[in-house]
Amino acid sequence: MRYFQRKIILFAATFAFALVYSPLRQFSFGVDAAICASFTVFIFGNAIRKRGFGLFSGEHAKPITELLLIHVFSLAALVTLVRMGIYITPILPYWLSTPIGADQGVIGPDGFQVLQTIALFVLGIVELRLLTAKNTKESGATTRRMTLWSKPDLEGERMSSLRLP
Repeated sequence: MRYFQRKIILFAATFAFALVYSPLRQFSFGVDAAICASFTVFIFGNAIRKRGFGLFSGEHAKPITELLLIHVFSLAALVTLVRMGIYITPILPYWLSTPIGADQGVIGPDGFQVLQTIALFVLGIVELRLLTAKNTKESGATTRRMTLWSKPDLEGERMSSLRLP
């Protein structure tokens, strides 16, 4: 799509984060809600960019409930990954919780934050692939067999199934 460029999607995701976080910053779930809003804009923006509005309608579109279910599970995994950093960091081993470059005086992310970032990128890529995969319906598998009511048709069907190829 012409208007769904990466820069526009990134700006919209950042704007969604700021729009959701600003009224909810005093609550403990404000960051989670803002991250979920930003992730939603980013994922659906890229999905629409890749497939167009055929993502929601058309012959190869998935049902809306399936799209929403995939996205809800991804949001649950996103919040779990982000919140895991708060609760699990105190019990991590030293090499995983020490910031990278702390011995040289440069403070960077710790090993667990790097692993979280990689997991979030993988989560985004997997969800984007699941959302943009076309819903393939095989014509041979989905067509129903016609019920044969007359005796000659029924016997003809039986005989054709008994023949060897």
